[in-house]
Amino acid sequence: MFRYYLRKLCLCTLVFWLIFILVNYKRSNWDPTPPNTSWEINIQPLTRFDLNNTNHSGTIESVAIVESPSRVASQPVQRFFVLSPKCQMPYLDWFGDDIWKIVKPLKFKSCTDEPSLISVLYNSEEKLYRLHINYDVISSHFPNVTEFGCTYNQIVRGTDDTFSYLMPPNDFGQDWVVPSYFLGVVVQCHTLSNRTHIIQQDAFSFVQQPKHHNDKADAIRAATYPNVFIFGIDSMSRMNFRRMMPLTTEFVSQPGWFEMEGYNKVADNTLPNLIAILTGRNPMRWRRRCDLRTKGCMDSMTFLWNFFHNAGYLTAYAEDMSTFSIFNYMKWGFIRKPVDFYLRPFMIIAENILKTVKYLGFKYCVGRRLSVNYIFDFAKQLIQRFVHENPKPLFGLFWTSSFTHDDFRGGHNLDGLFVDYLKEFEEYGLFNNSVVILMSDHGSRFGLLAQHYTGFLEERLPMLHIYLPPWYRERYPSVVEALEVNKNRLCSNYDLHLGIRQLLEQVRPGLTFPEPCVNCKSILRPLPVNRSCEDALIPRHWCTCQPFVQVENSEFVQSLTRMVVYRMNKFLHKLNLEEHCQRLRLNQVLRAEKELHFDDLGNGIAPPHNINTYRLVFSTLPNNGLFRATVHTISQEVEVTVDMESISRLNSYGNESYCAQDAMAKKICFCYKPEVLALKQRYSPKVQKVVYEYLQHHEDDFYDDMEITKTVSGLA
Repeated sequence: MFRYYLRKLCLCTLVFWLIFILVNYKRSNWDPTPPNTSWEINIQPLTRFDLNNTNHSGTIESVAIVESPSRVASQPVQRFFVLSPKCQMPYLDWFGDDIWKIVKPLKFKSCTDEPSLISVLYNSEEKLYRLHINYDVISSHFPNVTEFGCTYNQIVRGTDDTFSYLMPPNDFGQDWVVPSYFLGVVVQCHTLSNRTHIIQQDAFSFVQQPKHHNDKADAIRAATYPNVFIFGIDSMSRMNFRRMMPLTTEFVSQPGWFEMEGYNKVADNTLPNLIAILTGRNPMRWRRRCDLRTKGCMDSMTFLWNFFHNAGYLTAYAEDMSTFSIFNYMKWGFIRKPVDFYLRPFMIIAENILKTVKYLGFKYCVGRRLSVNYIFDFAKQLIQRFVHENPKPLFGLFWTSSFTHDDFRGGHNLDGLFVDYLKEFEEYGLFNNSVVILMSDHGSRFGLLAQHYTGFLEERLPMLHIYLPPWYRERYPSVVEALEVNKNRLCSNYDLHLGIRQLLEQVRPGLTFPEPCVNCKSILRPLPVNRSCEDALIPRHWCTCQPFVQVENSEFVQSLTRMVVYRMNKFLHKLNLEEHCQRLRLNQVLRAEKELHFDDLGNGIAPPHNINTYRLVFSTLPNNGLFRATVHTISQEVEVTVDMESISRLNSYGNESYCAQDAMAKKICFCYKPEVLALKQRYSPKVQKVVYEYLQHHEDDFYDDMEITKTVSGLA
């Protein structure tokens, strides 16, 4: 018995020593300092620095250091996109190693390797299009087909933006002349023995010569009126543009191009950011004027293309993804055709008649071509017809979302394709007489890049590149100087709007425009050096001018976050959605940051009016939603202000909010299952209210002026 207990004692002693050695080994190799995942890593600890020298154009790499007595040695100040007393926009390294850890290359997919059976020919003397049948394709790729025929269906725009329709099919033969009023056709070739056996189907749009235009007068105007082409790539920050589209970056680095590194968006998604550029109006102004539920809302607004049309320009607008297009997603769009050359009627038919393939979240292939091909081919036709062959002043907006909206890596696939188009445009003379703007509406708003610690900057800093043709640079050297100094000054969508208007004012000084917004400046004139987001009409939640520092996830932070979730639930209640959407509850606070404030010399100071601003990233249940919110509180007291428009969704909500109509509610609502929802509505039917799709005349009765003040202590 004694030996038995002795053996057990020795065994236990041995196990104890092994555990002791293992624990001490781990401790010796453990670094107790947690990794800093705040975007503060791009802001070195600030010593006092001289900001009185206000000539800070260009990205700042160093400033004069004046050592604070409390510091032993000075530390370098990090680079900034914008650096002034009112704005310190941090520089972000788009080639950071940590970004590449979440990047996996996407495979480029082509839609077909089959040659075209039908081609479109254009005769510049007759100014007519013809449909040409390539018989050699039949013999080389369809050897079993002996006899075949081809038909076309004319595409016709409906009475408004909501629909288009096809005329009955008609047979056509070799080099059939397309009538000059056709905007597009769907063609298909079939065997004569069985008309349902389709050999190939395709669709073509046509840029026809405008009626009632004097070619000689247009040519005279075209010699002195710069064309204005705006190419938009959805959800592309200036950092991700350089990261994912290096070929295009190299193209826009040539002489004549100017990059605006201080360009900051003014709103959440595409529509308000684009309307700010196209109308110069902020969301509150156009919402009061325009009820998006009513047909004709968009027609009542004055867009830039209206001004250019009145000045004698031809106007054009093209966009892929007709179902989710800027002016039509959850909206009526236009009753009247808004521009002279409008691709939407064609895209509606193409996306619904031709076979489509989804990739990167949307309809990637439409028929035999990429969705984006239709947009840039349309632009190419316009350039061929009215820049190269028969010069006429032209204003065009060409927008693509299919590659980049849902996946920040999509730009990598778009890069080579887009550069090839730019080079073609160059061959046709686009850059000889055109101001070209390459831009985006915002950066990634959800997904991996938005959730990354740099996501705050990525989302708020869209790319903006402006090209001036050689003759324009000679005639207006002051514009060149302005763009050079504005490169690293804070600017916004409203400044871009006034800059585009300035192009018209230079050639048609007699044109009348609505009064510009207060404090808005033309981006083609020198912008103020010392400018705040408030000065530029950039709402606080979207402002990148003030640095933040990560703070401890304390009980106070938890209380602030619970307040935000409470406000989200109250918002749903105000819209009568409490029976539609499940109640949200806080799951986890993932990150909390507090805004820093400095005086003109870089010294840390108390916040204005003693109001602290916190940025919170948190998740909720039961929807597993990931959100970023900005809240304001008086010091460490319990008075808190939450603005619903300052809450951003960072991960995709898919179809989980199918039951909500309001655009903001869709970000946060987690709908009950259809069978549960049907039962609830049977016993408690309520009509949904909507705030963020339109602005009701008496919305203050139920929406508290878009903000609420509450005490956190009462919600704990």
